[in-house]
Amino acid sequence: MMTPHRLRFVAAVALLPLALAACKGQETAPAPEAPAVEPPAASASAVEPAAQDGAHPPSVTREFRDWTATCDNTNHCVAFGSAEENMGFVMVSLAPGPDARPVVHMGGWGLQDGQGDVYAEIDGRRYAGKNSKMDEEGDVIAFRTPSAELLRDLGNGSFMALRRGDEKMKVSLGGAAAAFLWIDERQGRLDTTTALIRRGEKPASSVPAAPAAPRVTLAAAVPQNGLPQDDLSPALLAHPKVKECLAATRIGERFEPNVEVARLASDKLLWSVPCGEGAYNFIQVYFITPADGTAPRLIDFPTAMGRHDELVNSRYDPKTRTLFAFGKGRGIGDCGRMGVWAWTGERFALLEEKEMPSCTAIPQDLWPSTWRAVT
Repeated sequence: MMTPHRLRFVAAVALLPLALAACKGQETAPAPEAPAVEPPAASASAVEPAAQDGAHPPSVTREFRDWTATCDNTNHCVAFGSAEENMGFVMVSLAPGPDARPVVHMGGWGLQDGQGDVYAEIDGRRYAGKNSKMDEEGDVIAFRTPSAELLRDLGNGSFMALRRGDEKMKVSLGGAAAAFLWIDERQGRLDTTTALIRRGEKPASSVPAAPAAPRVTLAAAVPQNGLPQDDLSPALLAHPKVKECLAATRIGERFEPNVEVARLASDKLLWSVPCGEGAYNFIQVYFITPADGTAPRLIDFPTAMGRHDELVNSRYDPKTRTLFAFGKGRGIGDCGRMGVWAWTGERFALLEEKEMPSCTAIPQDLWPSTWRAVT
């Protein structure tokens, strides 16, 4: 795989605060359209809003006591609660549409000393799913076709624990019923046979169809040979944002972060400029220039709920024409926000975004989606 050519320029690094909704973030208010923030004129041609009209529902995250629920722009929804000391979790996922059925995952750390498989106990009733290892100390159990009894107990139960032998981890069900009800309402399932919590006699066919995901067209791949061999161009060094990054990352009289450059088209270059770092988060800003490095345009990347000109732990892959970023809420990476943007030939369009606001040992492949598109 061809990677961006690395450049070096004189600079050093210091911590810039990272605004991540981690370790139980606040409720995210719904937006009328997602997102509706107008980009600065200097970067208007390099970005696009996540949604250009009201065709897609907004991505929304709500908190209900000890549970959190998220639905993305295609109405894929997830509700989850945490175990004691945030060492474990219970998660219910439900895709949109009349044919979708819920999937339940549970697990966490702290039960490794027990004997046998991990199982759930709710008000004295035992529920066993398919066990798998999350890592050396963690386990996940999956219920691909959960019973109506399990869903009822998750919504209406009084006491829940994850168990393995003599080991036990309590899980709060406070707020689960409200989270399920909110998802039922969002997906149009109230009083239908497919509702999570408020089931009725209406047939599954009365549930609205899933909204179509927005479509993104990738630009053609271009050769990466013959990239600039020198430091940042004078135009980039003179840009106010680059000056801000240099000032924020100064250590003594030296600057030593890496700069990366890739070719987007025969006449366009993409520059990644370091703009601060912490223990496990490294911040970058991105610019598009002509092939000669003049007239830099700062990229303001669209997200599900707004726009950002700083990304965290990010890298552009010219082979796939996608840019990935992952801002960690803590070092082990069980919370934070990750996103993927695709280069269309004119702008970076949001392709995928996931966010886990609570640091509760949930594996990254189970994180709630806040935006999804198709190519």
